[in-house]
Amino acid sequence: MSGIQSLLKTEKEAAEIVNEARKYRTARLKSAKSDAQKEIDEYKKVKEGEVTAYEQQHSGLNESTKQKADESVQKELDAIQAHYKDHKDKVVEMLIEAVTTPKPEKHENA
Repeated sequence: MSGIQSLLKTEKEAAEIVNEARKYRTARLKSAKSDAQKEIDEYKKVKEGEVTAYEQQHSGLNESTKQKADESVQKELDAIQAHYKDHKDKVVEMLIEAVTTPKPEKHENA
């Protein structure tokens, strides 16, 4: 009987060793996950800082580009308005003359 008890005791000790190894492995996995998450968070923080710095550095460029485009559009609109004012009376006069002065001509298909 002592041989069987010795085997049972050894089997129980082996099961405890395996259980301890599982606990240790689980703890190491949790530790590795938390370490990896910390590294990810730090990397994310660094990259967000870089993006923020980039946005701040280039935000003025967007504003100046928009302002230049607005000025260019306004200049073109002013030029169109000036052209309209200069030629409005002449065009209206030409239209009235074309409508009121008929010029009978034979159509080319006739």
